[in-house]
Amino acid sequence: MKKLVLLVISVAGAFVAYEATKKFLEDEKKEELKEKFKTITDEKKEALMRQKDNIEEKITQLATRIADSSKELVDKGKEYAQEKKEAIVDTIEEAKKAIQEEKERLKEIRARLKEDSTDEEVI
Repeated sequence: MKKLVLLVISVAGAFVAYEATKKFLEDEKKEELKEKFKTITDEKKEALMRQKDNIEEKITQLATRIADSSKELVDKGKEYAQEKKEAIVDTIEEAKKAIQEEKERLKEIRARLKEDSTDEEVI
């Protein structure tokens, strides 16, 4: 009977040791998993931050290119408008000169006609 009690106590002790070891290993695995998760999370955060910085840099470069292109476009537009304005002003000046020349020519014709009509009245 002593052997049976000793056997039961031994089995009970082994069971308790098994459960304690199991609990310890589970806790250790949990801590290990928590640490791995934290490491992975930190790595992903760092990767996202690098991507964010890269995207911000590209946006800045694009904004600079857009601003430069816009300025160039505005400058070319101003230049084109100035050229057209000068062409219009030149055309107007030429038209004014042509009108003045035509007025002078008509004035001469009127004077000749007036002169001719006075000559005919004398006859």
